[in-house]
Amino acid sequence: MNNKFQTAEYSEEALTLLAKAFVPDIIEFYNSEFGKQYYEEWLKVHPEYQDEKKIA
Repeated sequence: MNNKFQTAEYSEEALTLLAKAFVPDIIEFYNSEFGKQYYEEWLKVHPEYQDEKKIA
């Protein structure tokens, strides 16, 4: 079995368009009650991020 990673190069414009497509849904998720609970549970598993500033 070959474990080598394949990579691809994308233009900055393509990456920006992709981010613009995903970011609103990500923000909506983390602002939902389920998303807030999920994040709190995730922080319990990853305490090294407890002191990071929250993005809102």
